[in-house]
Amino acid sequence: MSISRILSHLAVDAPDDAIPQASYDAAVKMLLDTCACAFAGRKAPGIAELIQLETELSAQGNGSIYFSDTQLTLPAAVFCNAAMIHAMDFDNNYPGADIHILAIVVPIALACSEEKHVDGQRCLSSMIRGVEVTSRLAKPYIRARRAHSYFLTTSLVGGWGGVATAAYLLGLSVEQTIHAMGIYYAHTCGNRQALLERALSKRIQPAIAARAALYSVLLAQRGLTGPEYCFEGAGGFYACYTQDPPPEEVVFRSDSFDAIGELVVKKFPTCGIHHANVISALHLKQEIGFTGSDIAKVEFYLREGGKTLVSMPFTPGPTPQVDAQFCAPYAIALALNKGRVSIHDFRPEQILADQETIDLAQRTTEVIHIEDLALKNYPQPVPGCHYLKVFLRNGTILEHECRGGVPNDRTLMKLPDVLEKFHTCACMYDDVEPAIINEWIEALMAIQTTKDSRKFIQTVLVRPGMRKPNISTAEVTHRLLVPMGTRD
Repeated sequence: MSISRILSHLAVDAPDDAIPQASYDAAVKMLLDTCACAFAGRKAPGIAELIQLETELSAQGNGSIYFSDTQLTLPAAVFCNAAMIHAMDFDNNYPGADIHILAIVVPIALACSEEKHVDGQRCLSSMIRGVEVTSRLAKPYIRARRAHSYFLTTSLVGGWGGVATAAYLLGLSVEQTIHAMGIYYAHTCGNRQALLERALSKRIQPAIAARAALYSVLLAQRGLTGPEYCFEGAGGFYACYTQDPPPEEVVFRSDSFDAIGELVVKKFPTCGIHHANVISALHLKQEIGFTGSDIAKVEFYLREGGKTLVSMPFTPGPTPQVDAQFCAPYAIALALNKGRVSIHDFRPEQILADQETIDLAQRTTEVIHIEDLALKNYPQPVPGCHYLKVFLRNGTILEHECRGGVPNDRTLMKLPDVLEKFHTCACMYDDVEPAIINEWIEALMAIQTTKDSRKFIQTVLVRPGMRKPNISTAEVTHRLLVPMGTRD
């Protein structure tokens, strides 16, 4: 059986009751986190321009653009919303595959659920299926020998999860889903050059994949065909993008739906590579209580050989937000200076105004070889750990060790932490009434019992906090809390 046939059966044939409740619970948690990221990304650089262009180019439709009155065709809406979710690089990570799955799967799940008025459980089920398909494709890809590591896994592989999500919600057959998988293969794309140059186009690559995934499903629904052996064929995905033979069929066969439980909520709105160093910085700041001006210089160690994507010195350019997001020296300096690494600190105007952090970031450098760090408190460094060394102007030298697997640790961000993150992101631009954030959270957490996802989406994600003058606070609260199936 072809890989696409196995995955298509998984996507559209498996019954909802084959999915354990633990996976539905994980899906709710990850939906909360993804919506939080959308709140943070809605005014990020490039998003308004993207939405304006899509509005000019696309026809009106049933796809809601989050936080606006605009409704466009489903692919256009998915494109805008996916970019919004991923803009701040605060969305989830999938351990071992270096991929942001939900920036693709969630906007497709919400758009198709809104179009079809499906209930909340089916919406969550579609997310779970999309994550499952993506994980089974991404793991063998990331482990394979490759000529280089500059393809972007999220937009290469994540789109097939979007195909699975849309195919399930739009009612495609297994055969149609196989064709949609093959059609999407023509769209696989994505690279890290935008990261290397700190360009805004990095944040739209998952959006490109999401739009292509939904478009592929719509084409297959209308009878267009795609190659069935798009994964293992002579010109298939694994042959083109890796140097290893295609994985065996058994790799893709499983009755489990537990991949969504493996997703990790990001703790900081920066690249996960240096999160361990940030934790070290926060620990030392809390323990010692120095100020940024007390620090003469900082040295950090990520991995042997150094020169990672995020190791470059911090120099604010035309897109200071992106410069800061993907710069370990800046994130470490921010933690040491302010004792926090918050989404609020990554607004462009805030970055440029924080000269003390900028100056400290320029005194923060990577040590390429561990022996050059000359650690006294950790004479036998542990493989995989990250290290931080802070030199105070009074001659004191501080050291800290933190394991390098922090960005893949699911225990760091439990549900209460996700709820706190939601509040922080929703309040980022000071234009949302804090009093109703808990009601949005309640609506999100109750989505499994929601009868009509369209009403849910309109309540939580379309023009939140922007109330009409003739609607009272009590009435708004009533609309948010009354069970969805009983509303007019």
